[in-house]
Amino acid sequence: MITVVGAGNIGRAIVDYLSDDFDVSVIDISEKALKNLRGVKKFKGKVKDHADLVKRSEIIITALPGSASFETISSIIKMGKSVVDVSYMEEDPFLLDNVARENRVFLIPDAGFAPGLSNVLSGYLYKKIDGIKKIEIYVGGLPRERIPPLDYTVTWSVEGLIDEYTRPARIIKNYKIKTVDPLESVEPFCISNIGTFETFISDGLRTMLKTFKIRDMFERTLRYPSHIEKIKLLRDLGFFSKDKINGCSPYEVTISLFERLRIDVEDMSILLVRGHGKRVEDLFIYDRYDEKSGITSMARMTGYTAASVATIALEMDEYGVVPPEYFGMDGEYFLKLREKLRKKGIIINETLNL
Repeated sequence: MITVVGAGNIGRAIVDYLSDDFDVSVIDISEKALKNLRGVKKFKGKVKDHADLVKRSEIIITALPGSASFETISSIIKMGKSVVDVSYMEEDPFLLDNVARENRVFLIPDAGFAPGLSNVLSGYLYKKIDGIKKIEIYVGGLPRERIPPLDYTVTWSVEGLIDEYTRPARIIKNYKIKTVDPLESVEPFCISNIGTFETFISDGLRTMLKTFKIRDMFERTLRYPSHIEKIKLLRDLGFFSKDKINGCSPYEVTISLFERLRIDVEDMSILLVRGHGKRVEDLFIYDRYDEKSGITSMARMTGYTAASVATIALEMDEYGVVPPEYFGMDGEYFLKLREKLRKKGIIINETLNL
């Protein structure tokens, strides 16, 4: 039995992937979210309310907001269960390495789209390319058409979205970790037959900052042209500030306003990882909204990656924190993951003409 914690869009995609082959249980505090799921056992509440269920599970997949993940994951590990997590938690996941080893379990953090699948592809190129010196990651989840007023629509956590624009981004430059303003460097980016975009530096390297020894590495997030200019204006005017004014912060108001951008439109996901060494190699994914299932591309890329990693991880004999890039650095695991995603229509291509 596999237990999924979180019944939102990502949790739904995880369930969609697993339910045909596994006995799946889902825990969530929202009865409304649980009602949207079919063919699984549903449990209302928090992990601590269903400790017996957790202890009976083979593995736990957590799909919670980043702010709630660390404490929940820590409690699951202390129950003696391994975890695959898709959240972007603020805390360093390696802080849980010792407790995971003590309990003879593993934690695979950041096992979503980016970070997550981006780590896997980076890990594959890192091991494959002789003399690798540089890895570039370009990633984006976008509506298929520009949606006013921000040329964007929310397809995931609003808090996570705003954090992308405000959180200092870490890159590797000349073998050193450097922190930069995410919006200070905006560059154009064009993909034939898909579209023209602009990119900003995002803080998606995460565990790879520790696991890779490489001269240069960065992640850039794709948006439609003019979007970043609008976001920078909002940021500079203070709309993302958490300082309270008359009992309420601009950040809280902006969160509520951005939630109105969460409309049902067809979306697409783009991921390009390029490695430079004695040769240059690309790995490229382009995915679109699935009309048949009604699952967004963002949820597919995130949830299906997490579910694929979890099913492969059932075979592992590892303890401690296992970063997702290891599933690319291990050739056998990479081929298994690639095939599992292919069966769901997510194709990892090896060539791209830009």
